[in-house]
Amino acid sequence: MKHHWRIESFISISAALQQARDDSVHAGASGFLRRAAQSLADAGRGDDPEGTSESIDDEIRVLSDLITRKRCLLSADEVGRELQTDALKGGKEHRVALLPGQNLVLKVADARKLATESLFDYLSDLLLANHFFDDEVQLLGGMMEGGRLQIVITQPYIDGIHPEWAELKAGLIRQNLRDPAPRALGGNFILDHDVLGEVDVFDLHPNNVIEDATGWLHPIDAHFYFNDRAARISALKILGLLSPSLEERAQRGNPEDLRRILDMVPDVPPMPGDEK
Repeated sequence: MKHHWRIESFISISAALQQARDDSVHAGASGFLRRAAQSLADAGRGDDPEGTSESIDDEIRVLSDLITRKRCLLSADEVGRELQTDALKGGKEHRVALLPGQNLVLKVADARKLATESLFDYLSDLLLANHFFDDEVQLLGGMMEGGRLQIVITQPYIDGIHPEWAELKAGLIRQNLRDPAPRALGGNFILDHDVLGEVDVFDLHPNNVIEDATGWLHPIDAHFYFNDRAARISALKILGLLSPSLEERAQRGNPEDLRRILDMVPDVPPMPGDEK
C-alpha cells in the first residue's frame, strides 16, 4: 500500500530563501549563519591538543548535522542548474551565479577547499563582513556533491565595477580603513574599533571590492585575521555575534540556562537537587 505522503529530502532554493528571511525561523537574515558559526564554536577542538589546527572532518560533521536537523539540505541538481544558467565569474573559493528576480548572488564553496584555515573561520568571516561592512550574506544551507559538503550562501548583487588599486585604496581609506605602508598591492587593511582596537582585514584586492554608482566601495569577500581561535571567538562575543558558552553563563551566575538545556536532553542525569 502506497503512502499519500513522503518526506522531502531537500529544500528548494526559493523555500530556503523564504526561510532565511523569516525572523521566526532563524531570527533574522544572519540567523542561520550565526547558528552555524555558534555550533562550530561550541564544538571546540574535539580531541585535538590545544594549539593545533582543527579537524576539518569534525567541523564538517558538526555543520552537516546542523544542516540536516534544520532541514537546510539543498538539491545539487537544482543548485547546479542555477550555476550553469546564470553563471557569474567566480574566484578560487566560490562558484557564483545570479538568482533571477532576487537581486542576489548565489555562491557555492567546497567545505574542504576554503581560503580560510578552518570552516569556523570561513563562517565567522561572513558574520564579521555583515557586521563591519553592512553586508547581508545569508547561509541557505548545504548540499552534497561528489560525496563532499558544499556550503551554499547568498549575497546581495551590487551593480558596479572593480576599481583600480589606487582608487580602491583611496576609497577604503575614506571609509575608515587604513593601509599601513609598505603593503603595496597587498589588499591588507586595518579597521580601528573602539573596543577591539586594530582589526586586520585582508584580501581586499580589486577583484574582491565593487564600486557602486555613488563611488561607495563594497568588499564582497573580505577575510579577517586574529592571533588565534580564542582571540577570534572573544572578538565575536564582544561584537554580539556569538553567545557565551554554557560554562561561561553558569560561571556568570546563570546556571538555569544550563539546567533548562540539560532537562531537554534525554538520558542526561539530573543536576544536583533536581531529582524527581
